[in-house]
Amino acid sequence: MPSNNNSSRIPPLNSKRFTLFGIILLCTVLQVINSLPGIHLNSLGIYPRSLSGLTGIFFAPFLHGGWTHLISNLIPFAVLGWLVCQYSIKRFWLVFIFTALGGGLLVWLFGRGNTHVGLSGVLYGLWGFLICYGFIHRSFKAIAISVVVVFLYSGFIWGVLPQRPHVSFESHLFGAIAGVLIGFYLAKKDKAPSTFKR
Repeated sequence: MPSNNNSSRIPPLNSKRFTLFGIILLCTVLQVINSLPGIHLNSLGIYPRSLSGLTGIFFAPFLHGGWTHLISNLIPFAVLGWLVCQYSIKRFWLVFIFTALGGGLLVWLFGRGNTHVGLSGVLYGLWGFLICYGFIHRSFKAIAISVVVVFLYSGFIWGVLPQRPHVSFESHLFGAIAGVLIGFYLAKKDKAPSTFKR
């Protein structure tokens, strides 16, 4: 008789571990390639108000300025990404894509005339989403997650301010704004009473 074990397996795209590990692995592989002599993948990042730099919105989150930059992003990304996944994988992808594209577009429109790369824009988007969603939705689960985020990463608030010339505070700021916007929208949507057709 055929086994029913396969029916209980989680499809990879619906797995928290697969989702987060896949993004982390992609960033790591690209950094390995970017470290090779003569390779300059960071030229694919966001260059504000340049048509060629507009495509960087899609590439910038996965590229980093070096191994220190990458590692400093991956650990909080794993934590915050896992917390967003507690709502659902679908919600994680929605927040990830919205903050990457929305925050990236704002960087392209208003950022300084330098190449902007790094996962930190999405990182701040996840942070902004989790705090805003918990504050607006006010369910026990949402509030508990928000409290954990504030406790662990309250220092993120300083990252949205211009402090060091080589750090893209614009990515932090606009990523956080995008995260707050989608957090507000989804919390209001989730709180709205369902209507049933009779």
